[in-house]
Amino acid sequence: MSGAAGATIAAPAPGSEPAPARAQRNLTLQALRAVAAGAVLLFHAAYYSGLRTGAPWLVGIPGNNLGSYGVLAFFVLSGFLMEAAVRRYDRLTFALHRVARLYPTFWLVCAAFFLIQSARFGGWEDVHWKALTLLPFGEVARPLAVEWTLVYELFFYGVCTLVCLRPRAHLFLLLAWLAVIALAFFGFRGFGTTGQPTVAQIPFSALNVGFICGGLAGHVNRSRLRLPAAAWLTAGLLIMLLPRLAPTRADLFASDLGMGCIVLGLARAQLRAPAALAPLRWLAALGDRSYGLYLAHCLAIQIALNYVPATLPPLLVYAAMVVFGLAVGSAVGSVDVALYRWLKRRIDRARSGRLPADIVAAAP
Repeated sequence: MSGAAGATIAAPAPGSEPAPARAQRNLTLQALRAVAAGAVLLFHAAYYSGLRTGAPWLVGIPGNNLGSYGVLAFFVLSGFLMEAAVRRYDRLTFALHRVARLYPTFWLVCAAFFLIQSARFGGWEDVHWKALTLLPFGEVARPLAVEWTLVYELFFYGVCTLVCLRPRAHLFLLLAWLAVIALAFFGFRGFGTTGQPTVAQIPFSALNVGFICGGLAGHVNRSRLRLPAAAWLTAGLLIMLLPRLAPTRADLFASDLGMGCIVLGLARAQLRAPAALAPLRWLAALGDRSYGLYLAHCLAIQIALNYVPATLPPLLVYAAMVVFGLAVGSAVGSVDVALYRWLKRRIDRARSGRLPADIVAAAP
């Protein structure tokens, strides 16, 4: 498949993956992460700018579903990447990595929210302790307005930690979990599928299907099934179009499956044209910062809009909020990358003496 820049996409040859292919796979997946974060940013900037300026039609510019597709991509990417991680690390190292990935930057952004809002209102802002745990407590006021997805991420990481005990059971577990979710969704009227689940609901939520499809894509990527990357990308796009053409109760499942195919296609793609690699590297750099961008953009936009005159042209306000959210989020993302890498190095050094030599050698 060739694009405007003349890039060609082809499947890698069977066998061990060469280092350049691995590096480019990381570029493509990180670029998708940047696109996902950008989709969420565009939606929230339109939504809150529309509220401020009395122009709800702004949401129609990015589309009502753009933010949902961004979250979907995050979940599928997480499932894909964790499929490899559960085979690489023992359960404690894996769990420590995931805690270091989720919590420190999240708590820093929550602390910033607490201080900024307290200064604005002249009194201490209330942040419920339950919101800081990211545990499935059901309906909880969440200060950043986006961290409901982290509740699902944390639960999925817990499942993966258990899988580290028996990595070979990973595929069976994913298929069994998918069957249970499908039964709950179609047989029990969507039981558990909510953005604010309780501990009894979250295992049955159909929002977990994105993680499952990502994990299945990871298994296919390691298999002997060597379809061209273009075939996976085309199949993914067609599957994701189905809910738009013929909506059914299975739309969420179809979208997750389609995104899984797209992630698999991107993981296997080899872009040979330098003109295609330049923007990919820029997007991948933004993808590295996507967690900080995701956490901080909504808070930054909502606070900034309080100081924007409601009489300004809605499109101007929207554009300004996109730029402002991107700038603040990227800055927070840079701090997040540095903090996570520092913590991960310390964890790996502390754990290196307790791991088998082959696991230590395989660690990135």
